[in-house]
Amino acid sequence: MRQNYLYYKAINWNDIEDELDNAVWEKLTSLFWLDTRIHIEEDKEQWESLSNVEQEQLNRLLVLLTNLATYQSMEAGEIIRQSERSQQEIAIINNLQFTEMVNTKAYNRILQVFNDNKNLQEWFDWVDNDEQVLNYLQEIDTIYQSTAATRKRFMSLCVEGLMNIAFLSYPIQLSIEKSFINMGQMLDMVIQNEAVHCYYLNHKVKLLLREMSQKEVSVFREWAVQTVDKLTRIAIQMIIKYYQDERSQEIAINLVKQEANHILASVELEDIYQVDSEKIAIINAKLNRLRQLNLQNSGAKVSNVMIDSMTEEDYDF
Repeated sequence: MRQNYLYYKAINWNDIEDELDNAVWEKLTSLFWLDTRIHIEEDKEQWESLSNVEQEQLNRLLVLLTNLATYQSMEAGEIIRQSERSQQEIAIINNLQFTEMVNTKAYNRILQVFNDNKNLQEWFDWVDNDEQVLNYLQEIDTIYQSTAATRKRFMSLCVEGLMNIAFLSYPIQLSIEKSFINMGQMLDMVIQNEAVHCYYLNHKVKLLLREMSQKEVSVFREWAVQTVDKLTRIAIQMIIKYYQDERSQEIAINLVKQEANHILASVELEDIYQVDSEKIAIINAKLNRLRQLNLQNSGAKVSNVMIDSMTEEDYDF
């Protein structure tokens, strides 16, 4: 008889190590979306009302978002390689990767529609060869390719939260202040999905920390502070370099600092960045609404009890 060397087995969603896996999967599938369902063409008038400086700034940030989402869609699977806690965790990280590819398609479509289907290859050539972009991707990839399970998940949390908000800030600002309604709907879906991913990654980091010795936790937290600080400095440098409007620059920097504080607090570390809350109050109102997850956890291991039943309206965008 031929010996079977295949290493996988059928996933059993009825036998779950972590009840949050099932709740997160249900939430993520309810948030499935495609860019073709949203009529970005209807924002063309708002685009044409922007100055050349504003248009260039938006273009550049959409390309940077495409670059980062492409990296996540291809490499995020590395964060659980040889350290996966369950097949369900693998399934959810696969969802993260797929969702990031959906995001790249959306960013591309916005660029294409707003720029009258022009050949945008020079923008993509720029981002693929920009030294600053390559350097921060290398910082991320070094951890992704390591064997440190907790650090890899934490780094992905930083990418999904801290780095993304650095580039999303201005598009979100435009959706609110300049009535980019349809682009705003796309960004809403991006933000909601990333909120679930961040919550899940943070949860898995906490589970791993509980299994560490006190000394190991101390070493991890010291590394976490250094990592968040390094990525925060990189993000602010990118904002200063690529945001040409001073007010939008200030908003983005404050959002990055706020996100850095949130990530530090998620692993029981103190805030280290001063944030001007007034400058980001309007955007925060939107973010806070979109980031309310309402996850059900039938095993009562985590708070937040209530998962919405799926209806036809889940697919109306």
